[in-house]
Amino acid sequence: MTIKSTLKYLAALILAVLLTSGTAFASLTSESHAALSQLKSQNSAAAKVSSRALAVLVPNVVKAGFIFGAQGGEGTLFVHGRPSGRYRTVAGSYGLQAGVQKYGYARSSS
Repeated sequence: MTIKSTLKYLAALILAVLLTSGTAFASLTSESHAALSQLKSQNSAAAKVSSRALAVLVPNVVKAGFIFGAQGGEGTLFVHGRPSGRYRTVAGSYGLQAGVQKYGYARSSS
């Protein structure tokens, strides 16, 4: 595989991840709120940290790859429990890898 064809493959993979991760803002906010609520109900430490945090970032990310990989997603920033903004993330990688994964997590800032 030449470098040119490898770069085309990686660009196509990143584009595919971005197109499949696009979500309307209202839907993204409600999905992020539901994920954060579920995390807090299942993990008392997360609930305690979240109650003291200035802000909590909740992303929804899709990763895919076979030798070359890409990931992309969107998230919601909650400041004092209210949606304050959104963000997008994109990344590429290479190496021994295969598969597709969708995940989310919450990160707080105190």
